[in-house]
Amino acid sequence: MAVNKEDLYRLIEQITDPIELETAYRAIDSIVKHDDQSWYWTEHWHQGELEAEQDKQAGRVSRDFSSARELFDHLDNIISQEGKTDEH
Repeated sequence: MAVNKEDLYRLIEQITDPIELETAYRAIDSIVKHDDQSWYWTEHWHQGELEAEQDKQAGRVSRDFSSARELFDHLDNIISQEGKTDEH
């Protein structure tokens, strides 16, 4: 769920700590400057981040990958071991 301008203004008005206000300003400024990345700030995305972190803590993740290429190479290896073909 996206926050509308009125909600955002209300939230900002509630900030009394100058450091928190500066942090909020920098976050908003970043969103405005990098609107193509605004999806990151959606509630849906952060719910997925929380689920991923819970999976890591519960040991439901076999390993972390340092890059997308490393992940795809790993998946390609699994597919080839199972005798399936890559369809992308």
